[in-house]
Amino acid sequence: MLIRPLRALGFVALLAAGCDDGGTGGGGGSAGGENNTGGGGGGVVNQGAAGPGGGDGGTGGTVEPGPGSRRTMSGDITWTVAFDATAQTAGATDCSYVRHYEGVEDSSQPWLCPSCEVMFRATVEMTSGKEDCYSQVSEFDPAEEEWLGYANGVMYRGVPITAEFGMMTLAGNTISAQHSVADLEVMAGGTMSFGIAGELVLGVEEGEAHHGFVAAETYTCGWPKADPAPYTGDYSIVEGQTVPDGVFLDGCGENVRLHDFKGAYLLIDMAARDCPPCQAMAGEEEAFVADMAAQGITVHVITLMAPSLSDVFGKTTKAMLTTWTENFELTSPVLADRAWGLSMFIPIFGDVETGYPSWVLVDPDLNVMETGTGFGGFEELKTSILADQ
Repeated sequence: MLIRPLRALGFVALLAAGCDDGGTGGGGGSAGGENNTGGGGGGVVNQGAAGPGGGDGGTGGTVEPGPGSRRTMSGDITWTVAFDATAQTAGATDCSYVRHYEGVEDSSQPWLCPSCEVMFRATVEMTSGKEDCYSQVSEFDPAEEEWLGYANGVMYRGVPITAEFGMMTLAGNTISAQHSVADLEVMAGGTMSFGIAGELVLGVEEGEAHHGFVAAETYTCGWPKADPAPYTGDYSIVEGQTVPDGVFLDGCGENVRLHDFKGAYLLIDMAARDCPPCQAMAGEEEAFVADMAAQGITVHVITLMAPSLSDVFGKTTKAMLTTWTENFELTSPVLADRAWGLSMFIPIFGDVETGYPSWVLVDPDLNVMETGTGFGGFEELKTSILADQ
């Protein structure tokens, strides 16, 4: 197994190398980051319930997109930073910075925020305070794209995997976000606290919320098409429960639905192109599939591919997929991961122990059999499949 330390990659700091403003889940932020201090979001309009952790629900709104339309959001979030005496002695000065958000509703990756009612993919611009304020609190460049969402009075934010951000209210078409974080370590010594507040205005535009990520009617690459009912379960991997669904690009340039492989055993593995254990796994994959087929058992090894270990959330292109397939002479699908892998495996193995490859074995009814991280051969997986007959 190649364990890529997630803290070194910035996973604890918003799960992306070089990203700012805090940690998501499982731990604190990187030095100088704003641990769980994400900002802003948007969402559904008929919000009323009180949120977990004491957040008050919204009062309802007027934005309700119809067929062929999706929500938008636009607004500013301000981070106000206060340093303690130790940090000030080291040269820090109280300050603030502002980030402007322009977002569009995106329902194509629900695993990024399983709790969200609505999610937005947003472009972000720091409009003030970058040089005199933000540079005091983070060693990384500010993220230029974020995911924002909310549910039940709670905001979520991430790059891209989200974590709770704070409270929100919805009045008319305006979301008001508010959050505070205290006693974070400063790079030069001492601590800092953040007060975060802003407003985001909701709107509607033409376009689908899934952004084209709908499975093809038939697959040019020849994949099976079970076409089961839409998935309505949780986006977490639990033994004995249905593996979460997803739609991903394949080497033929089409979008492929994971659950269309129902009816065969599936080994879904999270891989990166420059990961040596992933390469070793791919090198033995066809022999494993053939061995199972010789015993009358159909197995598909579904590889969810990231561009590299240093860009695990980057875009995996069609060319990357076909090159991997051809290099290892694979017959099973190699698909472009869209943060599905880390969203599934970090809750199981933790933000440090999750490695490449990590995998989940699934039975023909799409139920999770077992999970693992690393690769030491296929023998134990063969044993598990044979024991299930």
